[in-house]
Amino acid sequence: MRTGEKLQRSAGDGRMRAACVALLGALGCQGGNASSGATAGSATPAGSAAPVAAGAAAAAGSASAAPGTAAAAGSASAGAVGSAQAGAGEAHALSLTSEDVAKVMNPKRQAPYSGPTGTLRGRVTIKGDPPPDTGLSFPIGKCGEAAATYGRLFRVGQQNGVADALVTVVNYSGYVPEREEAEKVTIHGCAFSKRTVVMSYGQRLEVANLDPLEPYMPNLEGAPFMAVLVAVPQGDPVKFYPPQPGYYHLVDKLPKPFLKAEVFVLKFATHDVTGLDGKYEIKGIPVGKVLTAALLPAIDQDVKREIEIKEGENTLDFELNFDLKKYNEKPHTKPSP
Repeated sequence: MRTGEKLQRSAGDGRMRAACVALLGALGCQGGNASSGATAGSATPAGSAAPVAAGAAAAAGSASAAPGTAAAAGSASAGAVGSAQAGAGEAHALSLTSEDVAKVMNPKRQAPYSGPTGTLRGRVTIKGDPPPDTGLSFPIGKCGEAAATYGRLFRVGQQNGVADALVTVVNYSGYVPEREEAEKVTIHGCAFSKRTVVMSYGQRLEVANLDPLEPYMPNLEGAPFMAVLVAVPQGDPVKFYPPQPGYYHLVDKLPKPFLKAEVFVLKFATHDVTGLDGKYEIKGIPVGKVLTAALLPAIDQDVKREIEIKEGENTLDFELNFDLKKYNEKPHTKPSP
């Protein structure tokens, strides 16, 4: 296998099961299963077959939309698209106040934490070898942002800031609820706005198309598939409802195999993803000792730090190291479809 092909395969599909285990298991995450006492680390990666949240299975059985009934993107009308989205949403809808979500996110039925809190800010940087070319090819003209987003194994900005790194804080005392109903991702120039997406279980994922002409068919692999949903140019966002915590894969069903993002659905709300400047910010953390981590899924590498959160502002930087030779020597396992 050529180097470019190897990088393309590993960058697009590999190492994610290991990354999910590292994140959801080794950190001793918040939350847990009320009936079994398992921690978030026991969550099965959502890429495998998994039961739909309570109530969704029945709705799915009666839904009239089917994978083969959606029209092609070029001819799909706004009304048909809206109907397909509504049908899928009804089948899979979860909310932050759902009983099924509460059992996972807050199994002890604690009141939301109301004591002193701190905000954690910092940067994630990377040193070592530069990111290699993925060997991917991109359409000329209409996909102006795709090469910058997916052309290399990972994205590095100014002063070695690394984008798409997932930063988490766990092991604090108390229940911190998620405040936002949705995690939002946009598409522009054949590229998602981020290559790593992090959500709390119970949030919906909204994918909006900012392009003036180009349609997309985003799909959340690992979630129940009801219909082909079309993200029309500058239209309403397509909505997805992950049925359980774990790992998912956001892709485009149109012929753009490079258009991908790794999606992590977690059992706690204290998380963020870095931008091109490498910066992150996590608010509302209960004061006291906590475990923090920064994970770059593209290279399956994480750094963990124990710190004490004080009331007000807190700063913590992470540094990753990329060794291309060691990376190429590691086995890369594709997760289950």
